[in-house]
Amino acid sequence: MSQLIVVAFDDKHRADEVLLHLLKLEQAHLSAFHDAVVVTKNAEGKVRVKAYHDLLGPIPELSNDMWGGVISAVVFHRSLGIAQELFDPQFLIDVETALQPNNSALMVLIQEPEIAKVEQELANSGGKLFSAALPDAHQQKIQAAMR
Repeated sequence: MSQLIVVAFDDKHRADEVLLHLLKLEQAHLSAFHDAVVVTKNAEGKVRVKAYHDLLGPIPELSNDMWGGVISAVVFHRSLGIAQELFDPQFLIDVETALQPNNSALMVLIQEPEIAKVEQELANSGGKLFSAALPDAHQQKIQAAMR
């Protein structure tokens, strides 16, 4: 089982800074996460996504296509007809509402047993934290929907 944690910031660059902090903790073996993306929205509302995953390791659990599906579901409530089935509707509304122009968000996929540790670190980052369970069955549904 995994946890999708989204932290929204009122600053366009803060999500990048927090991801860098997480990477430093990971390097010091104080934290670990599986995959992450930074989502920014500019003044005109255009969304940009920067993915982070280990290119030397195995194929990431959530490939770029799958992250696109998750982001479409979470940020825009579209592209995945199964979004309501996979995520609590209030989670979708909260994340979309939090990502305003000139804001950013960090989306992190964390697996057991690191969920509590990384979630606590992100809770202290100064952003608005939203969390949703992402069981393996849901990840398989996302993969199937993106094919």
